[in-house]
Parts: sequence; structure tokens; C-alpha cells
Amino acid sequence: MVDEKGSTRGLQNGEYLLSDPVLLQEMRTAREVRLPGSSALLVSCYAPITEKLIAQLRARGIETLFAEPIQGKSVLASVAYMENMFQVIDQIVRKSLGNVQDLATSFQHRRDQQTLERLMRENLADIQDLFLSDPTEKLLALTRYHNGTARHSIVASFHMMAIGRELGWSDAQIVKAAVAVFNHDIGKTKVSLATLDWPGRLNNEQWKEIQYHPLRGGLLFHRAGETPDLLMLVALMHHEWYAAVPGKGYGGATLFADYLKQSVQVDMPSVLAQITPQDREILHASSLVDMVSALEERRSYKQELDPIKVIIIMNSDAVLGHFDPGHYAAWHRIYLRQNPNLLPLGRRVALPREKEQRLFVPKPPKMVNALPLLTYYELVQLGILPVLKNVGMDVERIRRRGGLLLKVVEQMKEEKRLSFDCSPAALEAAGITLLKDRIIPEEEMIELDAWREWLTYEELERSELLSLVRSHHFDLGIIRREGGIAPYRLSRRGVRIPEQKLRRLGIELLKRWTVRLPASENRLTAEELGKLGIGEARIKEAGCLEKVKRLKSVPLQWLEECGLAISSTEMARCNIDPVRKVFYDILVTQEISSTRAQFVILREGDPYEGMEAAREKGDLDPVQDLLLNKIGPVVMDFSELVAMPDLSHVRMGSHWGVSETEHL
Repeated sequence: MVDEKGSTRGLQNGEYLLSDPVLLQEMRTAREVRLPGSSALLVSCYAPITEKLIAQLRARGIETLFAEPIQGKSVLASVAYMENMFQVIDQIVRKSLGNVQDLATSFQHRRDQQTLERLMRENLADIQDLFLSDPTEKLLALTRYHNGTARHSIVASFHMMAIGRELGWSDAQIVKAAVAVFNHDIGKTKVSLATLDWPGRLNNEQWKEIQYHPLRGGLLFHRAGETPDLLMLVALMHHEWYAAVPGKGYGGATLFADYLKQSVQVDMPSVLAQITPQDREILHASSLVDMVSALEERRSYKQELDPIKVIIIMNSDAVLGHFDPGHYAAWHRIYLRQNPNLLPLGRRVALPREKEQRLFVPKPPKMVNALPLLTYYELVQLGILPVLKNVGMDVERIRRRGGLLLKVVEQMKEEKRLSFDCSPAALEAAGITLLKDRIIPEEEMIELDAWREWLTYEELERSELLSLVRSHHFDLGIIRREGGIAPYRLSRRGVRIPEQKLRRLGIELLKRWTVRLPASENRLTAEELGKLGIGEARIKEAGCLEKVKRLKSVPLQWLEECGLAISSTEMARCNIDPVRKVFYDILVTQEISSTRAQFVILREGDPYEGMEAAREKGDLDPVQDLLLNKIGPVVMDFSELVAMPDLSHVRMGSHWGVSETEHL
């Protein structure tokens, strides 16, 4: 194909020239479009391709993009309907920020609700067709048109419509539910922006502020002397759990029930007992759609989650009793239809914690001068460890260091006024010798159940590969000691693997294996580097400023390799403990099924392409060397984590005002 400049070039499958816009009509982007020579994102995946977009991209020097036909009805036509709704939602949000006690404003607010309901009724079929056609489309092609406060509520409403249709609700009930969910988080307009946009873990005060948003939302819809309507109830109840689970759920039926009765004379048990079964269904479903929408979207403290992570987390909460089992089954069916391939080639996701098993492994003993020290296990034996944990002591750190000095234990007891006995008599009664001349620190590890391709020494011998392996300069002694070798290592040196012959001999390459990974390593944050007197200029000079800014923390050894050597004495002087948890990603290198794939395991923040280049040069750090060279590709199956769980044990809690028998 010849481009505008007269150059001949080949196009990949799905790639189109922007100089031929006719071919791009009724198409959408199939890949992200980035600024040439930069990582800056210009266009998200699945965005509708318009003449204006083509002109903008060509003005930036982009000649081609990857595109695919839009499925179902035109995205642009449906978006036109949605933009009207967005305007109404924005009006509702803005007015809620004002004086909601003003009668005129309150009346106008209700009129906006009626307008929104009319728009929903008129365009329900178009909106549902758009939402259900593509899970990515619903988030990127639709919600990118609206960047305001209501984005989360819009997505939650789409989920509500889909669940309602799956359950066979009438159009009237679907519209009623969707409009109510559009307004479920309106109480967050009374939460400070500093808390809403907080990038990390909330402190107690911030969490309390967030917990109050259902109450504040409900009060925005409250009208004195009138029975609470569905808008008020959804705002109040969307964080309540379906089952009565201690410590879980907060809203109008639990946390705020007494306050509502005393302050605005709303008796929630009576209200909930009198609502229609259809409205109760909407209240139950609101907590489900609120949660899945929050998981899917990007927030100040997290990235949007991959579909496989979403369904794993949702399954975990469903088993605990968060959702109505019938609603959850409907959502689960929809989500798997929308995401038929959860593990496509090239997908990189955070390693699900549900796959991890954490354990501590003793390290070689460390000889010391006699110290009055209690080991981790002695602290457990004396009943001291749980007490220390309750007052914020890092018990994992105690375990890593091999114990805790008695003077520290006594100091904590006095400062925190704790109740436990660490007297000489108590130690003697427990058979504990206080003075220790050696410490046994422990290392926390992560174990994963997986499979890997592996040939044992005996299998190499039986398949007559041993001499060939030797001729390619492999050390047979090391292979024998390690119990075998991964075939990919043989292939990298040119040893051909005769798979048909191996099958005839009954040798299976794929074998069950336990992967063991370090759970922590020494890492420092940019803030800690500043405390150590290492400023931005010095980090930039070392050539690692971009990585330090991009990651929450960077490995200490990696900093040392960049010329930023930091001693343990310096860190102790600044009261810095560098030990931090290591988080891992998995990258799909081979598709096997929708829930089973071959992966390479990567440390969070490590670019795979960069690691491949570093491996060729021998520049991998110890963790990277472990992941790429000693572990290599592994196969993992997630079917048990994504399948519909058994929820037969889940029962509706009494806080909903009726028994489950009455509900059914």
C-alpha cells in the first residue's frame, strides 16, 4: 500500500490508513493511540472514530490506527441520548450542593428526576443495547463523554439495567431502579474533595466521613412528613449487606437507624417492612452494582481492575453474604458473557491474593552476645503477641528479626497500659530462657500452586536427550541436583525438544509445581530518599528519577546499582525500616482457555521488555533473575476462583425488616 508521501509499506491485520477515512466509517479504535515518540495517550481503545478525530490524529503526525467495526447500534447515536441524561444528572448534583432545604430548589430537583425518568423510558432499548454489546465500550466509549461527579453512578445504573433485564423485571421497574441508582452516591457531594481524592489508605476520620455519605444522601432526599421514597432508600441502603454479617455493611438499616428515628422521625424497620417486594429487590441490587462499578473504575487510590480481578473479588464478597444470591447469579452470567476470554495473550494483571499462600521460613541462625530477648513463638506462648498487635506493633517485623527485646516489651506495656505478665516468674513457669546467644530470623515467602514444563534427569536419560544436552554445554551435575531442567532453557541454547517422542514414552512436559517467591524486600520511597539527603537532582543524575516518581517504592539494591548506595546505619539514623511487601503481576504469554494460561511472573513496576533486554546483558537484579531464569513460565488455572460460587448458605438478614420466607 502507498501512503501520502508515496512510500510503500505493509499494513498489519486490522490496521487502516487515516488518509482513507471512508474505510473507517462506523468503526472504533481497536488499540490505544499514543503520541509518536511518547507514552502520552491520545485515544482510548474502543473509542468511536469520527472525522474530527481523524483530523486531530493526522495533525499530530499519526498515519495509521487499528480499528474494528462497531457492534450493535451506532455508539454515537446512543451517546447522544446519554448526553441528555448526563446534563440532567449534572443539574441534580449541582443543586444538591446548594441549599436543599429551599422549597423551590427541592421542587426543581424533583422535576429533574422526572425528566431523567422520561429520558430513560424513551431510550431504554438503545441504552441497553449499547451497554450489553461490549463491556469495554460501556466504560470507554460512553463514560469518556462525562468526566463529572456522576460517572460512577452512570456505570452503576447500566449494571442495574442489565441485571434487571436478566432477571425479567418489567421496563417500568428497570427504569425506576436505574434512576434511583443514578442518585445513590449523591451524599458524596457533602464529603470533602480532600477525602474523595485521597490517594492512599484513609485514616479513621476520613473513613468516618466516607461512611456518612449514605446518611447525607438520604437526608438530601428527605421531605418532612412524607414516607421515604425509593430515591431516599437507595441512597441510605446501598452499602448495606444482604446477610447480617458482623462488622460488614453500613447504612439506614444499621449504622444510622437510631439517628434517623431521633432526628427526622423515620423508623427504618417499619419503612422497610412496608415497601413493595419490587422496591426491596432494587435496594438489594443497589449494593451489588455499586461495588462492581467501583472495582471497574479508576479512582485516586487505585487503577481500574481487570475483569478477572473484578470477578474474583465479587465472588469472595458473595460467599460472605454481601449480595442477594439470585441477583449475584444474574450478574455473574452477564459478566462472563461480556468477558468470554478473561486471560487474553499479553494481558498483565496483579497476582490475585486468593492464589497466594504466605508462610515464614527460618533463615540461618545469627550468633550474638547474650541478649534478654523473647522470640516470636515465646511471645505467642505468653499471650503477649495478640496484645501487641492490637496496639499497632508490626508482628511480622518481630518475626523477621527473630524476636523482641524484653525492655521493648516492658516499655510497650507501660506506655500503652497493657495487661500481660512478662515477669521472671511468668517466664520461668513457661520454661523460657530469657538470655539468647543466637537469633533465628525468618523470611516471609509466597507460595503458588502452578504447573511448569519440566524434564527430570531420568526423563532426559530415557528420551536419549542427555548426550545432546551435554554437547550444548549444560552442567549435568547441576541438572541432577536441581531435579531436572525447564525445556525452554534447552530451547534457548538450540536443543530441539522431540515432543512426539516424549509423548510416545509417556513423558508429560507439564508437571505440578509449587512456586516460592519472596514476600518482602528492602525498598525505599521518594520521601525516604529525601530524608536521607538524596534529592531529586541527585536521583536524576543517577538516571532513575522517572522510575522513582512512577513507583511507590523502589528496590534498595536497584538504587545501589544506579550509584545511590545507602547503608543500614544511615537508614537507622533516620528511623527508616526499608522492608516492604513485594507485589507481583502475571503476564499472559500463552492462551490455553478462558481461565487457564501460561504466565511469566513479574515484580510490580518492572517492565517485561526492559527485563528481557537486561537478561541478555546479565543485568537482572536477584528477584528478577529468580522470576525469569530460575522460575520461568508457569501455568496457572483460575477456574475455581471465577466460577459461580455456592451461595445456598446465604440468608437475608433481619435488618431488612422481613424474614427471607416473606421476601420469597
